[in-house]
Amino acid sequence: MTERFPDLEIYLLKPDADAIEQWLQGYWPQLRRLQQDQRYHWQVDTSQGTMDIFFNPQAEKNFASLWFKQNHTDWANDLDCGRAAHAALNVEVRCSDAGWQEDDGEDDSGWVKLIRGEEKPLTWR
Repeated sequence: MTERFPDLEIYLLKPDADAIEQWLQGYWPQLRRLQQDQRYHWQVDTSQGTMDIFFNPQAEKNFASLWFKQNHTDWANDLDCGRAAHAALNVEVRCSDAGWQEDDGEDDSGWVKLIRGEEKPLTWR
Protein backbone atom coordinates (compact mmCIF):
# COMPACT_ATOMS: atom_id res chain seq x y z
CA MET A 1 0.00 0.00 0.00
CA THR A 2 1.28 3.44 -0.93
CA GLU A 3 1.71 6.01 1.84
CA ARG A 4 -0.63 8.97 1.39
CA PHE A 5 1.16 12.30 1.80
CA PRO A 6 -0.65 15.00 3.84
CA ASP A 7 0.44 17.62 1.29
CA LEU A 8 1.97 17.52 -2.18
CA GLU A 9 4.71 19.62 -3.75
CA ILE A 10 6.22 19.32 -7.20
CA TYR A 11 8.63 21.51 -9.16
CA LEU A 12 8.07 22.36 -12.82
CA LEU A 13 10.61 23.73 -15.31
CA LYS A 14 9.43 27.08 -16.73
CA PRO A 15 5.71 26.27 -16.69
CA ASP A 16 2.93 28.51 -17.95
CA ALA A 17 0.67 29.64 -15.09
CA ASP A 18 -2.42 29.74 -17.31
CA ALA A 19 -1.77 26.16 -18.46
CA ILE A 20 -1.47 25.07 -14.82
CA GLU A 21 -4.73 26.77 -13.93
CA GLN A 22 -6.48 25.08 -16.87
CA TRP A 23 -5.04 21.73 -15.84
CA LEU A 24 -6.28 22.20 -12.27
CA GLN A 25 -9.73 23.25 -13.51
CA GLY A 26 -9.91 19.95 -15.37
CA TYR A 27 -9.92 18.24 -11.96
CA TRP A 28 -11.82 20.91 -10.05
CA PRO A 29 -14.06 23.09 -12.28
CA GLN A 30 -15.08 25.12 -9.20
CA LEU A 31 -11.44 26.21 -8.62
CA ARG A 32 -11.24 29.80 -7.31
CA ARG A 33 -8.29 32.10 -7.84
CA LEU A 34 -7.71 34.10 -4.65
CA GLN A 35 -4.44 35.83 -5.44
CA GLN A 36 -2.27 36.53 -8.43
CA ASP A 37 0.78 38.70 -8.09
CA GLN A 38 4.20 37.14 -8.01
CA ARG A 39 2.58 33.98 -6.64
CA TYR A 40 -0.75 32.33 -7.28
CA HIS A 41 -3.21 31.00 -4.72
CA TRP A 42 -6.19 28.89 -5.68
CA GLN A 43 -8.76 27.28 -3.46
CA VAL A 44 -11.29 24.53 -4.04
CA ASP A 45 -13.88 22.82 -1.88
CA THR A 46 -13.65 19.04 -2.06
CA SER A 47 -15.56 16.25 -0.34
CA GLN A 48 -12.66 16.03 2.17
CA GLY A 49 -12.60 19.77 2.88
CA THR A 50 -11.14 22.97 1.49
CA MET A 51 -7.85 22.64 -0.36
CA ASP A 52 -5.38 25.48 -0.90
CA ILE A 53 -3.05 25.32 -3.90
CA PHE A 54 -0.06 27.66 -4.17
CA PHE A 55 2.07 28.29 -7.25
CA ASN A 56 5.39 30.11 -6.97
CA PRO A 57 6.79 30.69 -10.50
CA GLN A 58 10.32 31.40 -9.22
CA ALA A 59 10.84 28.93 -6.41
CA GLU A 60 14.23 27.50 -7.42
CA LYS A 61 16.20 28.96 -10.36
CA ASN A 62 14.17 27.98 -13.45
CA PHE A 63 11.73 25.86 -11.48
CA ALA A 64 8.32 26.79 -10.17
CA SER A 65 6.75 25.18 -7.12
CA LEU A 66 3.21 23.82 -7.10
CA TRP A 67 2.08 23.01 -3.56
CA PHE A 68 -1.19 21.41 -2.52
CA LYS A 69 -1.30 22.42 1.14
CA GLN A 70 -3.93 19.81 1.96
CA ASN A 71 -3.86 16.63 -0.08
CA HIS A 72 -7.51 16.31 -1.01
CA THR A 73 -6.56 14.91 -4.42
CA ASP A 74 -6.67 11.47 -6.01
CA TRP A 75 -2.84 11.40 -5.89
CA ALA A 76 -1.29 9.54 -2.98
CA ASN A 77 2.11 11.20 -3.21
CA ASP A 78 4.30 13.74 -4.98
CA LEU A 79 5.34 11.26 -7.66
CA ASP A 80 1.72 10.48 -8.60
CA CYS A 81 1.04 14.22 -8.84
CA GLY A 82 4.25 14.77 -10.80
CA ARG A 83 3.34 12.07 -13.31
CA ALA A 84 -0.05 13.67 -13.92
CA ALA A 85 1.45 17.15 -14.29
CA HIS A 86 4.18 15.93 -16.64
CA ALA A 87 1.68 14.13 -18.86
CA ALA A 88 -0.70 17.09 -19.00
CA LEU A 89 1.72 20.03 -19.18
CA ASN A 90 4.59 18.46 -21.12
CA VAL A 91 7.26 20.14 -18.97
CA GLU A 92 10.06 18.70 -16.88
CA VAL A 93 8.87 17.89 -13.37
CA ARG A 94 10.98 17.19 -10.31
CA CYS A 95 9.51 15.68 -7.19
CA SER A 96 10.25 13.51 -4.21
CA ASP A 97 9.72 9.78 -4.53
CA ALA A 98 9.42 9.32 -0.76
CA GLY A 99 8.02 11.09 2.27
CA TRP A 100 9.94 13.92 3.90
CA GLN A 101 10.25 14.93 7.52
CA GLU A 102 11.75 17.98 9.21
CA ASP A 103 14.70 16.00 10.62
CA ASP A 104 15.72 14.44 7.27
CA GLY A 105 18.50 17.01 6.88
CA GLU A 106 20.08 18.11 3.63
CA ASP A 107 20.17 14.74 1.83
CA ASP A 108 19.06 15.46 -1.74
CA SER A 109 18.60 11.84 -2.78
CA GLY A 110 15.10 10.50 -3.24
CA TRP A 111 14.19 12.82 -6.09
CA VAL A 112 12.83 11.90 -9.49
CA LYS A 113 13.05 13.86 -12.72
CA LEU A 114 10.24 13.34 -15.22
CA ILE A 115 11.34 14.44 -18.67
CA ARG A 116 10.23 13.47 -22.19
CA GLY A 117 7.99 10.73 -20.80
CA GLU A 118 10.77 9.11 -18.75
CA GLU A 119 11.46 8.92 -15.02
CA LYS A 120 15.05 9.23 -13.85
CA PRO A 121 16.56 9.31 -10.35
CA LEU A 122 17.95 12.70 -9.46
CA THR A 123 20.27 14.20 -6.87
CA TRP A 124 19.16 17.82 -6.82
CA ARG A 125 21.34 20.83 -5.87
